[in-house]
Amino acid sequence: MPIHVDADNFVRAETHRMFRDNQDVAGGIGRFRHNRTPARIEEQTVIRLNRDTLYSFALLDLAEAVRLTLPDAGERYLSAMIVNEDHYVNRVLHRPGEHVLTAQEFGSRYAFLAVRILVDPTSTEDVAAVARLQDALRLVGDAQQPFVMPDYDTAALDATRDALLALAAGLRNFDRTFGTRAEVDPVRHLIGCAAGWGGLPTSEAAYIGVDPKLPAGQYQLVFADVPVDAFWSVSVYNGKGFFEPNAAGLYSVNSVTGVRGADGSVTVRFVPSADGELPPNAIIVPDGWNYLIRLYRPRPQIIDGSWAAPELTAI
Repeated sequence: MPIHVDADNFVRAETHRMFRDNQDVAGGIGRFRHNRTPARIEEQTVIRLNRDTLYSFALLDLAEAVRLTLPDAGERYLSAMIVNEDHYVNRVLHRPGEHVLTAQEFGSRYAFLAVRILVDPTSTEDVAAVARLQDALRLVGDAQQPFVMPDYDTAALDATRDALLALAAGLRNFDRTFGTRAEVDPVRHLIGCAAGWGGLPTSEAAYIGVDPKLPAGQYQLVFADVPVDAFWSVSVYNGKGFFEPNAAGLYSVNSVTGVRGADGSVTVRFVPSADGELPPNAIIVPDGWNYLIRLYRPRPQIIDGSWAAPELTAI
């Protein structure tokens, strides 16, 4: 008989679903799947993907220690996040070299590894440079038995996720949503598992989600002097949290590739269609659209709330 899913066991059931799906995409346990181009719109296995970094991910069996080797990326942003079966993130790694991953440290036998590397998606040379860094990632582990997902009631899993997504629609940020058991708020952790599975802890990335409840139209955000040590980005999603395909291929803008004004600010422009000549930093918005601001390596002003994200205005 299938295992019933409700709010009590949703986090583990949803995480197991993500583990299974990503293991399948990677072609097995303990194997890296490298995304060589920004997130493929036709292959979104995780909600609220970003297109500012290239992902390398793997599902790991930690029954015995696994050794992960990270390359030296210089000044380029590179992080390795490990998610356990209860959707807790006990560590985010940056230091180049070898790291030993164990079930004792991460709290479950199986764990999901996600490496994010900053990329300029408009530059074929930069994409190639990131690919070389991805190829330098190494995993060594002996006990790599495939993960088998328990027989959950998928209808109940989907219904619980939908209910949690309705609650998430009113959240303005994801503080205390991702991280260790001690760092997260249990309710936010539950909602975040549905609305942003695999998110980074606030110390690594602050997330500000906005559901403007506005029809597809023309709007803008103006970013100036954003207090981050890495970079920031804006991505637009549909009501289910996925990129909605559009003919122009415009889904996000970030502080690295965005076109700056004379004063150094970046104006992100939301437009309803890809028809005609598009302005700089345009993102196509579908019906039911919402957007997520990511702030990588946020400074204290963001974490303590003294910095406020720009307000959305109509054009």
